[in-house]
Amino acid sequence: MKFSSRCRSILLPFVFALVLAAYSYLIVLSLGSGWSFPSLLPDRFDYSPWKHFWADRDGLRIAALRSLGISLVVSAISTTFGLSAARSIRETRSRWGLYIAYLPFVMSPVVIGVCLFDLTIRLGIAGTVFGVIATQSMFATAFTTVFFSELWSPQVDRYEQLVTTLGGGRISVWCHAILPSIRGLVVVCVIETALFSWLDYGIVSIIGGGNVKSLTVHLFAYIREASVNQAAQSSLVLLFPAMVGMLLMIGLYVISVGQKSRTNSRLP
Repeated sequence: MKFSSRCRSILLPFVFALVLAAYSYLIVLSLGSGWSFPSLLPDRFDYSPWKHFWADRDGLRIAALRSLGISLVVSAISTTFGLSAARSIRETRSRWGLYIAYLPFVMSPVVIGVCLFDLTIRLGIAGTVFGVIATQSMFATAFTTVFFSELWSPQVDRYEQLVTTLGGGRISVWCHAILPSIRGLVVVCVIETALFSWLDYGIVSIIGGGNVKSLTVHLFAYIREASVNQAAQSSLVLLFPAMVGMLLMIGLYVISVGQKSRTNSRLP
């Protein structure tokens, strides 16, 4: 026991230092322009990538706002429909709906995007933001359906029966029984689906057809152009919401653990 705790106290700071070193190096590369092998530092520290970002010369800031808007819409749609679908599966006691929700995970998003590209052309939504949102929402809704399908507990059922006994309708059941019981998990699901959309490249590049300029499209364009400094800067912009989302989930976990410990301490 002492050996495992000692190893944990050594490994955790080491892993944290490695992660911090990777982000620190991206910051250093994004502060300059030019890079020559085998040097680790940029040729010049002139803050050129960030000047371009704030001046929006390459449309990167607009792309970041576009990706943010798409991710928020996808997370709202997928969480709402996924929660409703999972609830319906729970009420019908049928596993076929859950099996259907697993279908998008059988193939990669790129393969399904290629298969759906002809359909989006016929519907007239290829190369549009709406087409990207619709395709991403299909994958995200499948994830949220699977995520919420196993979260119902007897305690939630008792809360629903209590609200129904007191004369509450379906909306009251959702507002006073279901959502308060799983609100922390709903927040986690919203963050995860938003990050899925934010970090997606395959669906945006195929369904968007080059017309939907998201942040990931700009990032891969910089990588193909061998623009190391702009790629590092766009990577930091791309990873910033992921870091914020991870910190939020850690904060929610710490708060929930603290609430449980206070509740247990009050029990006789």
